[in-house]
Amino acid sequence: MCSLLPASSICFENPLAVIAEEARGQYLRVVWKRAPWHLSAAQTVMEQLLVCLRRTGWGKILVKQPPMPAFPVSYHTWLLYNWLPRAQAAGAWCFALIPPRDLFAHVGYADFLSQLRQRGVHYTVADSREQAIAWLQQQTPTG
Repeated sequence: MCSLLPASSICFENPLAVIAEEARGQYLRVVWKRAPWHLSAAQTVMEQLLVCLRRTGWGKILVKQPPMPAFPVSYHTWLLYNWLPRAQAAGAWCFALIPPRDLFAHVGYADFLSQLRQRGVHYTVADSREQAIAWLQQQTPTG
């Protein structure tokens, strides 16, 4: 289960994750639960994140990555080539990412981050929720 901050409200929840609207910092937060992971359920979470993004108009997103033993290539590919372009078109411009702790998951995640960097995505990798929130609060849209 995830702990919500005082100004949080739940935008979406399923057995895999919770999406919270953090009104105080005007960002969306995705926290993955310790639950059996399925690609279709993960895609549902990310599709709902787009719904929340369009509804709030907040382009800042904090994602604590799934606690799984590997970062599946199918999910990695779907995020980069399907979901990310649609998220950017919907107004997402700033991502604070808290990586998985598992070594094998971290290796696959490092490749994902490399590809984000190649695409010019504005993101940071944080060690904690507090660090991620502090970074998000410092970011302002450009252009």
